[in-house]
Amino acid sequence: MNIQQQLDADLKQAMRGGDKQRVEVIRMARAALKNAQIQLVKEAFDTATAGQSLDENAEVGGLTNEVALSDAQMQDVIAKEVKRRRDAVEAYTNAGRADLAAQEESEAAILEAYLPRQLSADELRPQLAQLIAELGLAGPGDMGKLMPQLMQRFKGQADGRLLSQLARELLSQ
Repeated sequence: MNIQQQLDADLKQAMRGGDKQRVEVIRMARAALKNAQIQLVKEAFDTATAGQSLDENAEVGGLTNEVALSDAQMQDVIAKEVKRRRDAVEAYTNAGRADLAAQEESEAAILEAYLPRQLSADELRPQLAQLIAELGLAGPGDMGKLMPQLMQRFKGQADGRLLSQLARELLSQ
């Protein structure tokens, strides 16, 4: 079952259970997925119609039914929504609005259920040390070489901020 199907099933369950916050968060996530799909269709249409005149565009009209988000793209969209909420938590906390920060935190927790489990700092540290040794990197000046490798290897498994913090810590030793 992909993320979209899981969201649909959970939406029905939340509506039956009367969980208004969960219903609202799932609807926002579904809207974000729909917007991402619309953007993907637009890009595919623009690519397919590049260089064609207006009359020829009529032949490409059936394109919208063929384009769908992959599981990885759906995870990216949900991850962006979680990140957006984490950033809002930080902003609300700095502004002294604990009530709004708590609401954003609970929304992020609901959305995180649809993402793969994130690796902890303790799980990442040995893997980062091994990668640094493999690449022969030493010193904080090598952050520029290390970060693209880390982001590629741990995409969807760890937060970029955590990776950066651990990499800085390990390269400084």
